[in-house]
Amino acid sequence: MSLEKFTLRYRNDIVFGIGICEEAFENFVKSKNFKKALIVTGRRSAKISGAFDKIVNVLEKYGIQYEHYSEVSTNPTIRMAEEVSNIAKRSNVDLVIAIGGGSVIDVSKAAALAACSNASVEDLFWGRVDAHCKITLVVVNLTHGSGSEADRYAVLTDEKTCIKRAIVSEYAYPTLSIDDPQLTVTLPKEQTVYTSIDAFYHCLEASSSVYTSPFTRILAETGLKLVVQYLPRAFENGQDLEARYWLMYAALLGGICIDNSRTHIVHAVEHAVSGLRPDIAHGLGLAVLGPKLISYLYSKCPENFKSLKVLIPDLKLRPEEHRRVEHYLSSLVRQYGIECSLSYLKLGKDDIPNIVKLTFDASRHLIDMAPYKISDIELKNILEELAT
Repeated sequence: MSLEKFTLRYRNDIVFGIGICEEAFENFVKSKNFKKALIVTGRRSAKISGAFDKIVNVLEKYGIQYEHYSEVSTNPTIRMAEEVSNIAKRSNVDLVIAIGGGSVIDVSKAAALAACSNASVEDLFWGRVDAHCKITLVVVNLTHGSGSEADRYAVLTDEKTCIKRAIVSEYAYPTLSIDDPQLTVTLPKEQTVYTSIDAFYHCLEASSSVYTSPFTRILAETGLKLVVQYLPRAFENGQDLEARYWLMYAALLGGICIDNSRTHIVHAVEHAVSGLRPDIAHGLGLAVLGPKLISYLYSKCPENFKSLKVLIPDLKLRPEEHRRVEHYLSSLVRQYGIECSLSYLKLGKDDIPNIVKLTFDASRHLIDMAPYKISDIELKNILEELAT
């Protein structure tokens, strides 16, 4: 099968293909007149993947000065994005380059919005002001999970309240996104799983939300199948470029799906969990919480989960099948050593009241997008099952 290179003209240009990072970036900057760039990364992955050197080579070739911020971590905070925004303002940056996964991309989006709009990230986060522009933003994606290269969201956590939510803006789409599967071969096994599970639940939730559509469902069903087919291969052999290609493509589809149809209950509860415990990787939280939550929704409105038939063809879409759905989703992650229990996340029954409260305080809008509206009592009962 040919692994084609292509450019998707969405709300931004997304250049996709093996080995295209440096060429795509050079094609973008050579016709511009950028003076000063700010490269935003995590601590290690940008350099280990080789992406950092590729981008710097182009900047130096065209005489573009740059600064480097390398302190983005998982579940990034308002403070991190504020630091990046302040650097951009102080240094008169006219180009922000995000090299990393969803955390790096989201920090860069928020910072580019705030710096251009002369606003604080905190004010954007709480909706006190709206963004009206952004600094030119190039995204070099290093994972196959978040889909942030294709959507208008920038997810951050407020450390003071533990609330994790998205800044949502039509200006938050990157100017250019680069999806080069070659850059994901150094992704560790755990992150290979966590990011792929994130893409999986983007597809599953978007295809079952109240805003779903035939467009979303078709993309989502493709994404679901690709994750199930290619994640085992990438897990066994990180150098498997075909597997990395199709997982990155699945994640891109997931990003487009949630941009159009949003996520719902699994992301709502996970945001509460990782808001309380920022050390919990987002995809890991989804992997643990998803089977029980989706099973419960399936028991109430199975007809909304017809996309699951691409994975379980003989589903009859009947409420009594909900345990079968839970078993399938649990088995999907158990093969990678993940157990679907709160104790696996080092959480217990004492944490449940805080998780429930934070879910409804921070993510009621996501709960409202679920095909069945779970109450706080129902959520408490589901979490108690996960704690046994």
